Amino acid sequence: MTKREHPLKGEFDTATARWERTTHEDGTPAALEIGYADNGLVALRMAEDPEGDVLIYTPAEWDAFVAGVRDGEFDLETWDEPEAEADEDEPAPK
Repeated sequence: MTKREHPLKGEFDTATARWERTTHEDGTPAALEIGYADNGLVALRMAEDPEGDVLIYTPAEWDAFVAGVRDGEFDLETWDEPEAEADEDEPAPK
């Protein structure tokens, strides 16, 4: 199956998309591939399972996702911050 249809975003053709595999900082291949379709849609898939699930993004969604990555929104350290702040507001146990 090369064409994936998203009910709101349109069609993404995996066969004609330009796929790039992500790399780790040391240059070794990572698990994800990013696909760029001629119609502007962007997709993510697991490199080892190209026929598996594909996440499809509009250009605006992709830009927001990339900006969030660059801003550190998905860093594990930032996920812990709200919990730490909540702990500060709670009274100390007696």
